[in-house]
Amino acid sequence: MPRIEKSITINAPAEKVFEVLQQAESFAQFLPHVKQVQTLERTEDSALLDWEVIAPGVGMPVRWKSRHTIDAANHSVRMQPEGDSLVKLRGEWRVASEGAGSALTATLDYEANVPPMFAALAQNAVNTIIQDWLNGFKQRAEG
Repeated sequence: MPRIEKSITINAPAEKVFEVLQQAESFAQFLPHVKQVQTLERTEDSALLDWEVIAPGVGMPVRWKSRHTIDAANHSVRMQPEGDSLVKLRGEWRVASEGAGSALTATLDYEANVPPMFAALAQNAVNTIIQDWLNGFKQRAEG
């Protein structure tokens, strides 16, 4: 399972960035490629989300469900895939204080159930999505 590790520095306090990271139903407003995210279940420390994302370079919608476990004390959100889907993301988004701002880090393993001839295209699409999402979270938190 390929791993993506990316980080971005954000000129906003960790608390603000963590707040933005939890605004799943508004992700389509500020995260590139996200068509919609619906919350199917929510508790104080977890949420089951239904995602629809347009794959860059392909233009095709991809849907999946993921369970997000929220660790407010450590400013982290863990993702775990639920059910069958073309793409599965598993891992963590973590916010850490860094000087007057913060750092947002994504450490994600992904599985793309595609024929081998499309594996490189899928990897490029997932890399692009995660980088664009980091930039989207940055713009939203700093705005």
